[in-house]
Amino acid sequence: MKKVGVVVLGGHIQGLNIIRVYGKNGIPTILLDSTRFNLGKHSKYCNKFYRCKNEGILKKLLEFGERGEYRGWLIVPTNDFQVKILSKNRDKLNRYFVVSSDRWSVIKKCYNKIETYKIAQLISVPFPDTIFPKDINELIGNNSIKYPCIIKPAVMHIFYSKFKKKVFLCRDKKELISNYILATKVIPKSEIMVQDIIPGSSYNEYSSYFFYRDGKVFNYMAIRRKRQHPADFGNAATFIESVEIEELRLQSEKLLKAIGYSGICEVEFKYDSRDKKYKLLEINPRTWKSHIIAEKAGVPFLMSLYNKMIYNRDLITTTYQQSYAKHILLDTIMIILNREYRADRFYNREKTKYYVWDRDDILPALFELIYFPINILKR
Repeated sequence: MKKVGVVVLGGHIQGLNIIRVYGKNGIPTILLDSTRFNLGKHSKYCNKFYRCKNEGILKKLLEFGERGEYRGWLIVPTNDFQVKILSKNRDKLNRYFVVSSDRWSVIKKCYNKIETYKIAQLISVPFPDTIFPKDINELIGNNSIKYPCIIKPAVMHIFYSKFKKKVFLCRDKKELISNYILATKVIPKSEIMVQDIIPGSSYNEYSSYFFYRDGKVFNYMAIRRKRQHPADFGNAATFIESVEIEELRLQSEKLLKAIGYSGICEVEFKYDSRDKKYKLLEINPRTWKSHIIAEKAGVPFLMSLYNKMIYNRDLITTTYQQSYAKHILLDTIMIILNREYRADRFYNREKTKYYVWDRDDILPALFELIYFPINILKR
């Protein structure tokens, strides 16, 4: 493996598709994942798999570096915790590798949603009505809160790892207080937000995808979450389609410029029909699940990232989405579970892509079925 390769952190659907994109472009990859029940390791494009807990990633990478293994390879994370580890130890790791995550002084403005919303407010990017109570007394004394509302963590991964939910739904003040007390047992009070619920289904939820560096857009496309799981506050899109909405791009670019961000990222919005505005939900300073649809649409985020960071080349096929702009990406598990998804499979069938199935790389799809019971329990 003489060619400079990629170290992928996390091997489920997101990591699998990153491995495939690079592998099909002749770039070797290795995978680090905390569980052996991952799909990425079964791809024919994965050169080697190492089992490693998230907490041990830094130690493992430094061991590689000290032994001279994978020298100069690009490191690509797939979750927020990994981004934090890479970003905070960027200088140390860059002695041996090329870290794709931006420096921590920038990342923390995306990592903590309170910081993100402060910047959004300064530059007039709309976001849902949100309060940031200092303590329970301030929460109890606030009579402006409209119900139902949600309790939302400023930093997601700790909250989600404990509760397996992205938010707490609060239908009245009693539920708000009890959920607030529960949340404070896991995360600091300073990281708790109470937020208005924007009406409408996931059909009103959008993501703007970017490779943005040094104030310049290298690649961009936008998608609508036609469906997600769970349906109300989903942690995974199960049916997406690409869209073209200029306001999403303009608002996202304004945010990324204000933050000073460089790298790949996802900016999430939800359309509020009450005032006809696209409102910011969060910025994810990392890769996302649906890279396979971006590649098919002719928007090569991952290859642009690789070429820019490894060879400092501005090799760009397209800046904005062009061909195959209406591809659909389906989740195999949800097709099996729900006849509604099975029916949707035949919508524009020739332009449908799957998260896992690939006739040129079939083992991950077979193991998705083998791991099916385990993944259902996790969901």
